[in-house]
Amino acid sequence: MLVLAVVGILCVSVESELLGVEMAQFMEEKIEENPGGPDSLAYSPVFIALKGMLLGTSGLLFLALVMRYRIVWKIRVVTHQLPKDGTFLSAYSGLRSRFMLEALVCIFHMPLLSAERRIFRLGEYDVVCLDQLDVVVFTRIYLVGRVLRNQLGLSSTSHDARLIGSIHKMDLSSIWFTIKFCFQKFPLESTWSILFIDWFLSSAALNFFERASNPTETSASDAIWLTIVTVTGVGYGDIFPRTLGGKIIIAIGGIIGGMIIACLLRVGLIDALQLSPQEQKVLDVAHFYRYIRQPANMTEAVTKRSERLRTDIADRQARSNNELTRTIKLFQSIAAPSAT
Repeated sequence: MLVLAVVGILCVSVESELLGVEMAQFMEEKIEENPGGPDSLAYSPVFIALKGMLLGTSGLLFLALVMRYRIVWKIRVVTHQLPKDGTFLSAYSGLRSRFMLEALVCIFHMPLLSAERRIFRLGEYDVVCLDQLDVVVFTRIYLVGRVLRNQLGLSSTSHDARLIGSIHKMDLSSIWFTIKFCFQKFPLESTWSILFIDWFLSSAALNFFERASNPTETSASDAIWLTIVTVTGVGYGDIFPRTLGGKIIIAIGGIIGGMIIACLLRVGLIDALQLSPQEQKVLDVAHFYRYIRQPANMTEAVTKRSERLRTDIADRQARSNNELTRTIKLFQSIAAPSAT
């Protein structure tokens, strides 16, 4: 299934390049003959061949998807998770909604409806046609996550692991768990791989909408450059999207790229700032000896404090005795003349 999905994505990537070039040349030759009205452009033989390959790969991908869900259904029947009567399309199987969604992704593309392509001008920059809907084919890249999950063994974990996962309400075969596992286990490899896929798909999808409308984008390298500066957050401003579709594509690509870089920073930088087990042992030993020395230090401090208090009390008593002696002498000196 992954091979068929990759072939379909490559066909759409080449189609986006041809569509952008043909529509750009057509709009240059048109010179505002009928603004806002429909225009026609004949399909080239290469474009027709690409459409045929895309149709064939979509059909084969749908058949492979049906076979896969039948196998999953049989496995669940053998393991007594589902009854024998029914199919994977039954409501109680839990597979129907997932199958319908995947079937829509695997089948959807824009076939040839006529011998000519209808082109429309919407506003000042948007040049649209129905063939631009083939951008949805890029969503078939999700099959990479499924293959990666199978290669990592997350889809065939032991019964004990699945039991613990069910207790904690966690699906070990989910794509999100696979992504988190990859970022924790292989942070750099996962980051560069997903960033490359994001750059490639975003630049290819950008060609569908921007090539014929944006004078700053004249080649696929311009689309790649715009995607890179958007994902990295640089944004020089030398190239920018003008059509609505291009703005949506570049926004989605930038958000995904920013999330990938944030995941790398979380795993690579923040985890690197945490103490290693050896460093933690050294700190624990230092804290232990500090706590051992703390009672001796407290005893010494209490002794010094008591000596200081004893000295203060002795000084106060001496001063009081001196004052009392002076007072007695004063009264005696006063009483002596009166007695005489």
